[in-house]
Amino acid sequence: MSPEPLNSIMICMGSSCFSRGNNRNIEVIQEHLAVQPLPPGIELTGHLCEGHCKAGPNVTINGKMYHEVDPIVIIGLLNHYSQQRAE
Repeated sequence: MSPEPLNSIMICMGSSCFSRGNNRNIEVIQEHLAVQPLPPGIELTGHLCEGHCKAGPNVTINGKMYHEVDPIVIIGLLNHYSQQRAE
């Protein structure tokens, strides 16, 4: 079963996740969105720590939290969910 189309991206901005890679992940997402903007209605937000610091950096897409997200993983996730939108 394929995941639903992308409807939200939430980036942990807690100090641990931010310093462990979400600072770079934000840049990667911004670069991706410069080439392939999000359609209207899709939410990109930051949030404070949700207590999963040891597994970070954490990114939540469509309510599913992904752990140990690095730039390669975030691009893969964005491409994966973008394909769902295109189908």
